[in-house]
Amino acid sequence: MSPATDQPQRARARRQRFAIACVLALLTTTLLSLGHRQVGYVRDEGVYFVAGRVYAAWVSDALAGRNNARTQAARDRAFALNREHPALMKTAAGVSARMFAKPAIAPKSTPDAVTREPSGLWPLMAEGAAMRLPAQALAGALVGLLFLLGARIGRSRLAGLLVAVGFISLPRVWFHAGLHCFDIPVVFAGVVCTYFYFRSLRDPRYGWALGPALGVAIAIKHNALFLPFLFGLHHLMCMGIEIAKTPHLRDRKLWARVFSLPFVNMLLVAPLSALALWPWMWADTWQRLQEYFAFHLHHSWYNMEYLGVNYNKPPLPVDLPVVLTWATVPSCLLVLACIGCVLLLVRDVRLARAQAKPNANEHTIGQLFLAPHRGFVGDGLGSLLLLSAVFPIALISSPNVPVFGGTKHWLLAYPFLLLAAAYAWRVLWSKAELGPRVRHAPALALLVVLVPGIWSTAHGHPHNLSQYAPAVGGARGAAQLGLGRGFWGYAVTPLLPNMQQPTGSMYLHDLHELVRRQYVREGVLPPGLEAATPRRADQALMFYERHMLTNEIDVWNGLGTTSPSAVVTLDDVPLTGLYTRPSRRP
Repeated sequence: MSPATDQPQRARARRQRFAIACVLALLTTTLLSLGHRQVGYVRDEGVYFVAGRVYAAWVSDALAGRNNARTQAARDRAFALNREHPALMKTAAGVSARMFAKPAIAPKSTPDAVTREPSGLWPLMAEGAAMRLPAQALAGALVGLLFLLGARIGRSRLAGLLVAVGFISLPRVWFHAGLHCFDIPVVFAGVVCTYFYFRSLRDPRYGWALGPALGVAIAIKHNALFLPFLFGLHHLMCMGIEIAKTPHLRDRKLWARVFSLPFVNMLLVAPLSALALWPWMWADTWQRLQEYFAFHLHHSWYNMEYLGVNYNKPPLPVDLPVVLTWATVPSCLLVLACIGCVLLLVRDVRLARAQAKPNANEHTIGQLFLAPHRGFVGDGLGSLLLLSAVFPIALISSPNVPVFGGTKHWLLAYPFLLLAAAYAWRVLWSKAELGPRVRHAPALALLVVLVPGIWSTAHGHPHNLSQYAPAVGGARGAAQLGLGRGFWGYAVTPLLPNMQQPTGSMYLHDLHELVRRQYVREGVLPPGLEAATPRRADQALMFYERHMLTNEIDVWNGLGTTSPSAVVTLDDVPLTGLYTRPSRRP
């Protein structure tokens, strides 16, 4: 086929892939928005809901020039709340609520004196669902992006579906993707930054874009601060290979490539972009940055059950992230990912050997500064995917790194593991050399590979923070192994109809007070239901975890019963119990 006729077909194929990516993004966002209305609010969301309302109010006042909002005092009053995290996603959530939220109930001076707050411009959903929407939209965009990257690496749409559907159908990914939190948004930003970095090695346009993109990522969550170190490690590895092949590389050109445009841009532009998106940092910047880093360097530890042992202080077992990855990701995907990593490294070695001598010396210092891998041996794709997959897991494996969220801390590894799986998919099918009679075999095989994750997620919903992979035996097998059942006090929505006393008191246990208030704002719980200790409460929530045994005993003694009136379970594994004082039972 001639290049003249081949080019329109390639353009048509690109348009078709882009259309599929858009459909996947929209479908993912829609399913998350609808499905997560059954998922209870997690404890962090309670704080973020309040912050989002305050931040959005400041944005509205600042744009309209009301209430002296543009002064430092007004800005600091608004953004002092939850200043330990950047403001970008919370601001987006608050703006989303002002657009799509139904009227909320606002308590007044007494619990029974309530009023209805104004609704959003298009009141389509509850306030919490509206605030979750920006993160869900980024999750959808991530799925679409992963389809495009997977199709490119795997050279087929099926490979793209393997990456996109394989990622979002992981139970823990699906759970976090629908929350008003920052874990999946920062994964999206991390994948974008990694793609920009890879392209910037040969295309200066991406070098200019990398700095602002990294700044946006940092403005989402602090995880992005580690990306420059990952990119730097990959770049130095590539430079080491080139120096080994070209010992007489001129020093001045070497320095131009080490301190090149992508890294200068990350060093200078990214911090400025991040600060520009965080109004709290616009005054007393140095002092507030020190407070921000100190908070995360000395973050409190959460209790975590791991193989029957409760950990609440360092050191944690080094193998915890690896074992939990095995326990929460279907084995078929992990096997494909491991095969892909090996094949990608073999590919890098072959490309390096194929080019006898780099031609970097044929370029000027300016050219090498703008695109540091001009004339470089190979493209370094395999080593970049492997580092990107291993780095987040290795980072959290350090025994002294605080653990306060389980697998969500290394979710950024999963897209790159699946991209490696896409490459394995491509190579293995090309080696199979199937004839036309079995041309549908790859599609059928894709279903076999994806079904375990899809089934686990569908079966575990809305409790996928407590779901485990089929190889472990799901939630029941994980309970037998002594793995954690959940955290954040989220598994409560099935119990809400049982908590409808117009007056009375409730022991909230791990349910955050601000989450209870959010349920009240949305009319799910009555305003008169007050928080109390087990001894004074009429009802008590109990989230079952190994370290919660003393709390459960307090509930038994305080309410005078050891039998819950209702229990939330997943595969017969109790997650949350509701205890009712016998005198208040109907």
